[in-house]
Amino acid sequence: MDSRTKRYIAYLNSLHNYNAQNENAFGEKNVGSEFFKETVVEIGLSKYIEKFFLNDEPHIIILSGHAGDGKTSIMYEVLRDLGIEFKAYEKENEVTLKSGRQCCCIKDFSELSDEEKVETLKRVLEYPAGGKFVFMVANTGPLINTFNQIYTENQEETESKIIEALDENSGKITDINGKSIRLINVAGVDNTYFAKEFLNNLIKDELWEDCSHCEKRDFCFVYRNQRLIKENRSKVEDFIYKNYIWMMEYGTRLTIRSMTEQLAYMITGGRNCDEVKPVEKYKMLFTNLFFGCIGTEDNPRSDVILAIRETKKNRFDQKRLSADESLLIKRDYSYIFSDEFGNIIAEAEIENRNIEGWDQFLRRAYIFANIITDEKALESDYKDIFSKNFGRYINIREGKQSPGSSENSLVSDALSMIYLGSTLKKGGMNDIPLTMSRESGLMQNVQLITGMIPARRMSVIAEKTNDNSFNEGKERYVMRLKIAGDILDTVLTLPLLDYFEELKRGVVVTNVDPQLTHGVESLKSQLSAICDDSIENVIEMIELTNSGNKDIQLDFSNPYHIKEAY
Repeated sequence: MDSRTKRYIAYLNSLHNYNAQNENAFGEKNVGSEFFKETVVEIGLSKYIEKFFLNDEPHIIILSGHAGDGKTSIMYEVLRDLGIEFKAYEKENEVTLKSGRQCCCIKDFSELSDEEKVETLKRVLEYPAGGKFVFMVANTGPLINTFNQIYTENQEETESKIIEALDENSGKITDINGKSIRLINVAGVDNTYFAKEFLNNLIKDELWEDCSHCEKRDFCFVYRNQRLIKENRSKVEDFIYKNYIWMMEYGTRLTIRSMTEQLAYMITGGRNCDEVKPVEKYKMLFTNLFFGCIGTEDNPRSDVILAIRETKKNRFDQKRLSADESLLIKRDYSYIFSDEFGNIIAEAEIENRNIEGWDQFLRRAYIFANIITDEKALESDYKDIFSKNFGRYINIREGKQSPGSSENSLVSDALSMIYLGSTLKKGGMNDIPLTMSRESGLMQNVQLITGMIPARRMSVIAEKTNDNSFNEGKERYVMRLKIAGDILDTVLTLPLLDYFEELKRGVVVTNVDPQLTHGVESLKSQLSAICDDSIENVIEMIELTNSGNKDIQLDFSNPYHIKEAY
């Protein structure tokens, strides 16, 4: 095989740490690779930043976030588009912009020693006053710590401004101790789109063209995975994209580096060309490798790859699917999979049908490579794999649909369950009482009322995030609750909606994670602030009976005579 193709597969294996040799996982190394330009995903944030060097007065631009967020690649793209060479191995270098102005580029502030950090930050903070831009990559923790060492007298105010700018992530210039600083939190920008585009680049034919006449082509699982991914591209890309959104919504936001590791390993299984030997076809399928499995067995060694370790926790291949009858019982693969995929499964089934893990193997294959086109069946699949609300949530998130009666009804019923222990009956009360009750999961017959939520004036709305500013053409929306003219700050996340679905169905949820608890309590706190309509000297209660709910008001205006108010 041509040495270039060998080098490419070796490059893919250098992107993950399965064999503890992921030198290209780090920005400066990867940028210098011969395959970087062919596989790199153009990040819209680069275009957003570029215009500041072209149109604005000199100031400091800091890309912050988590390690592995792709900050170095963003710096590379910005400088490349400005016609400037990116010197990957220099910690700091001076460049000249087309305008003639100078710019000091600091590739990774976090790599500097503590003494160098303080000296460097002190120095570059003065550059804009002399007409020089500063472009810096810095992880959040070291950045805040160094600012605190420089501004010792007002550490609290300085830290507060930095954190506020990172949380708001508006991309606007912030005045920090008289210095004009534009802080961009890369960790706060949606990166789930990256996976589809990156995978598309990895399987481009020109990178694999020599495999077709390699002596190992008939049994090489790496080449087979490339072909099968191309053949099933739409399903593969769709699941990977939705999987990463699901993980992010449930508290695991993967960095670009983590996604890169999983996708590269999914193709190669950690094997270079010289290491490829004949193996049963079903074992090293990409559908297994993505989930950290080999054939029907889990591969604990793959847990060193963070994204695989986190994907395993979702246990998608353990979930019952509507397709299980066709997949596991009838076992008619001819209309479920393509010919090649179906033949691989049928061949493996002869020896493995009754082996533990075979059902999970089939589900993994189905998730990635089924050829079902019926929209209702596909919708049912994603409800089974993810959750009932997931499909609508994705469409609203992408601006393809707007929240409607189903979301309004879900939230209304869930709030009624939270405050009353039951849903509102049709034709009954139009308002949801805010009650004070024990958080025991048990319905109390008599509850104290502190206010009313006007259910008919309550609706779920979608608001556009900043993502469109940072990544043109990639819009993202979040859902919030609107009551009369007030829009609540609390975002109605997917976990919150799924929790509401459980409440609506009367399921007692005992394992609620802290992030979800915070969302519920935040929502309740804002509802209390908006909907509190308590009357002085009057206590209002609600009595829940089999025949309906009774509203009781007790008037305490006369301390010697308590009476029922009407």
